[in-house]
Order: sequence, then structure tokens, then C-alpha cells
Amino acid sequence: MFHLLRFLGSRFPVDLIAPAIDRWEESQRLLQGLCAETTFVRPRGPSLLDRIGLVRPYAKDRALAAAVRERITSRVYGAVHVETLPMMPSLPAPAAVPVVLDLWSYGLPSPLPVLRGGGGGATGRPKHLAHRLKLGLYDRWCWPATSCLTVVSEEDRLRCETAHPGQRVVVVPNGVDCQAIRPKPDQAMTSPVLLFTGDMSAESDVDAATVLATEVFPSIRREFPKAELRLVGRTPDPRVTRLAGPGITVTGNVPDMQAHLRAATIYVAPHFTTSGTRTKLLEAMAAGLPIITTSLAIEGIKVQPGRDLLVADQPADMIESIQTLLASQPDRERFAQAARHMAEVWYDWSRCLWPLEPLYHELLASTALAC
Repeated sequence: MFHLLRFLGSRFPVDLIAPAIDRWEESQRLLQGLCAETTFVRPRGPSLLDRIGLVRPYAKDRALAAAVRERITSRVYGAVHVETLPMMPSLPAPAAVPVVLDLWSYGLPSPLPVLRGGGGGATGRPKHLAHRLKLGLYDRWCWPATSCLTVVSEEDRLRCETAHPGQRVVVVPNGVDCQAIRPKPDQAMTSPVLLFTGDMSAESDVDAATVLATEVFPSIRREFPKAELRLVGRTPDPRVTRLAGPGITVTGNVPDMQAHLRAATIYVAPHFTTSGTRTKLLEAMAAGLPIITTSLAIEGIKVQPGRDLLVADQPADMIESIQTLLASQPDRERFAQAARHMAEVWYDWSRCLWPLEPLYHELLASTALAC
């Protein structure tokens, strides 16, 4: 959100309303000066009536919805940018101004990866399927009216336009700050460190961490007894916390992700159940780490398997790929340089967000003419 607001705030007057969660005071300090006005609202949850009659995949928070409604009705805005589908219930229906909904990603190409699991943990699979069913019904019958949707890849754009003919869809890739994240000076290795990062309360990351710790890392540890696995990310689910053990560290929230990126030998992301461009993967690319991940995880990212990173769609293949890289510093250096190059060329924030400028100029011009 920081980079989005920095980009939009340097070009248009922007007000922000956001839920006061996840160290919101720190976010407020960080965003100071980027927006004309910044308001963080403490969530109050859905009303009893909303809970009883909830058919949407996401509930409406009463406090956030009231704050948005008051702001929209008391001031004149040219457009509303809604960050992710779960925030849509907070918007009055119908909205009186053009709405741009940032989806981040749109659906899965097929439910089969969820059903198969690709070796992923079975604990989260029923939740994945139930949530996808709700989203499918919402997508088919209750999709919100918007002026434009933004997605992170061409694959998502095509799926979205097929499902919603006539809907305007703009691709705005996820990005990374290549100036802030610097590559490692070299790929020399003493004790191997495998790194996986993410939101450790999200089902997809819980599954990936479980696969890595229980199905992949034991084989690596037998071949490389000094190897370490670091699972780095906020609010770890108890299933992730229980993975900590000999050679495996679960950090929880960390003040400086770059310290872990610099310490890593290989970045491993065994996402077998969900797609969508992953900002953590882009951070690893910017950090100049050799990367091993899955076909689903790189959907929408302009990388070539075997040239820029390694793809392994089964745990056994992932084990082999990790062992190959740990045994070869030249291979680690080759993939590290390729990953950093692709991050600089395609995914620096200065390049990724530019499609938003002409979009908002157009929306603001049409709003002014309508007035």
C-alpha cells in the first residue's frame, strides 16, 4: 500500500481510510505526507443481521463502512480506489463515484491444484474449497459494479474479462523497491540457509511451510547436516509454530526482512494450491537470491524456468533442485543474477504502477464533465 499511495499521492490529492490493524500506528507514521488525510478505523465486526444473512465471502465491518459512507457523502471525490475484494462491503451500494477495485489476483485456472494439493498439507484444503465455492457464487451472481478492475497479470485479465464481458480490466503488476532491497555481494556458502517468507496465518502459506518443513527439509538435512530452514513472516498459525525444531526456525514478525534475505542461501516457495503474483517472491528476486518455486507461484511473473529460477511441482523435484543448487556455487550465482535482473527490468515500482496514472486522469476528467 505504501508504494501505491506514494505513486498516487504524488499525482493526485488522496485521502485514505483503512482498518486499524497490524501495527497501524507504524503505518500511519510511514504514510505521513503521502495523503491529504489519513484515517485508521478500529474494526467493530459485522452486525448480528449481517452475520445471520451473510451470503458474501466477506463480511462488512460496521465501523469501517460508517466511516467510508460519512466521507463519501460529506465530500466530493473523483474516484474511489478499493484495495482488494474484502474491502468492497465497506463501500455504499451504489457508490456515487467511479470505483476502481484492485483485485490483486483473479481466481485459479483450475480447482484441480487445490484438490490434488501437490503434496500440500491437507489441513487447509477443505477451507480452500469452501472459500472458492463462496467466491464462485459471489463471482457469478453478486459481482460488484465497478468502473475498472485492476489485476496483476495478463492471465488474470483474460480470466476476468471472460467471466465478466464488458468489464474494464487493467493490468497493474505487483512490484518491489529495487533501490531499498539490494542483492547479496556473493553466493559463497558456509552453513546452507533455506528461506521461505509470507503471511504465516494465510492458508496457502501454512500449506507451503508445512510441505517445506515436513516433506522437503528432512531430506536436505540428511544430505547437508548443517542446513537451516527459516520460516519468516507475521502471525504464524499454530500449525506453523509447531514446525519449529532442529534446524527449523519460525520467527514470527521481524523488524527487518532484509536481514533474512541477506542471510539466505536459497529462497524456496512450495506453493502448490494457489496462484497470483507474490510480492515475497519479487523481494527474493530483488535480493538476488536463487529461487526454487512452483508453476502456480510464478503465474503472471515474467520469468523463464531454467533461466531465471527453478520450477519444481512436486516435493521430490524440489528436493533435487535444492540439492543441485547447494552443491554448485556457479549455479547459485547464475540464478541469483538472473533473478535480480528480471526484478530491475520488469518489477521495480517505478515501472509497475504507471498504468494507474492515465486511468485516473481519465476517470477524474469524466467525473468533472459529469458535474
